[in-house]
Amino acid sequence: MGFHCSDCAYSSFVVNEESGLYQGACSRGFTLGNPHVHTSPEDRFAEDVDGLVPLVDPFGHEYLRTSNVCERFHRLDEPLRDESRHRAKTD
Repeated sequence: MGFHCSDCAYSSFVVNEESGLYQGACSRGFTLGNPHVHTSPEDRFAEDVDGLVPLVDPFGHEYLRTSNVCERFHRLDEPLRDESRHRAKTD
């Protein structure tokens, strides 16, 4: 069924004790939410972690996704690379 944010190294999830629903966070700045719920703050919770997808990009704009994960997705079982080595050098 493909990858989900819950498979990404940059995501974390907790269960809300009152509702029993999951809430997710992305350290890359995306706001995770349930695309099937259209009221706030209810749209930030889901019954399962796989129900949370990127809804808002790091700049506060609606994220028009074409899959369940963003372009910055990084699998949990892959080592994180040092991105500073891959940046263009400016002199």
